[in-house]
Amino acid sequence: MKNVLLVIFVLIGSSVLGQNLQKILDQYKDSLSNYGIVALVDNGKSIQTAQIGWASEESPMQIDHRFCIGSVTKLYTATIILKLNELKLLSIDDSIAKFIPPHRFIDGSITIRQLLNHTSGIKDIVDAKLSNASLLDPYFDYSESYILNLIDTIDFAKGTKHSYSNSNYFLLRKIIERVTDKPYESVLDELIIKPLNLTNTFPYHSNNIDSLAHPILGKQDFHDLPKIGVNQISIGIGNVVSTAADVNAFIRSLFMDNRILNSNSLKTMTTFKTFNESTVGLGVFLENFGGRTVQGHSGRTISYIAYAFVDKPKRISFVLICNNANDPYIDKLIEKVCDKGKW
Repeated sequence: MKNVLLVIFVLIGSSVLGQNLQKILDQYKDSLSNYGIVALVDNGKSIQTAQIGWASEESPMQIDHRFCIGSVTKLYTATIILKLNELKLLSIDDSIAKFIPPHRFIDGSITIRQLLNHTSGIKDIVDAKLSNASLLDPYFDYSESYILNLIDTIDFAKGTKHSYSNSNYFLLRKIIERVTDKPYESVLDELIIKPLNLTNTFPYHSNNIDSLAHPILGKQDFHDLPKIGVNQISIGIGNVVSTAADVNAFIRSLFMDNRILNSNSLKTMTTFKTFNESTVGLGVFLENFGGRTVQGHSGRTISYIAYAFVDKPKRISFVLICNNANDPYIDKLIEKVCDKGKW
């Protein structure tokens, strides 16, 4: 009889946790007219999910919809670099001149480590103008030489400051391809997607991916616009497509289960330094949401927002994703979902 009661208690407890997460999101459900938000909380014993809004005009949002996760992609890229370092195919303290051709505005003595933690001083190649152009003129040749020519100044001397720059991860992608002699997508598939069986994760953004939540901006649905140009400028930077469950599997495998990197590599990755308001590791940020200290990465792209973070001491992970980059609610939701009084 005691065992039966215990089972009933566990089932009820899990149900209540799930209802709590849905209740948090439901505060905003009437405010989402043509887009949606999904959330996932995993405490290692049970997984709670919730969703509100719309994946497209005719499809209510579901937890298994797929999204472009934007700059959360950088966490995957950094993980690949740390793995290649582990495999001795490169050293994160190598100067990038070993892999990148000379460039007037890229100091060849910058290290891979400085690319990873955004202390390189390299001008950011991605701005709203380029992002918009890649959608509106998707068949333009956004070649490597074109992108490198966008770096036309030096922001600051390497190692003296921290400034988030997509250029760093464009170069990291090129380094990955140089040392493996494979396209970035193949390396991501080989080192992360297949080993973790991430069947809902794709190394590119495409309209042909089934169950893709449409990118919404204002009243515009960008789903039917070709994504060729977007992919050219954002490989390794911000074009991975995934589900909340797959993102959760990745961050837990990385930060908690050592299924990708060994303990020394993870320690290197998560040794944090503070620069003004940013506390940065190698491809990972330390943040405080809802009074809880978490580590991970966020992302914003046209037109998605994603949060992927873990409270490592408590072994709790949090994933929130939205299909509208102008959404004003997800930043409030990450605070409420991560509230240290919950879970």
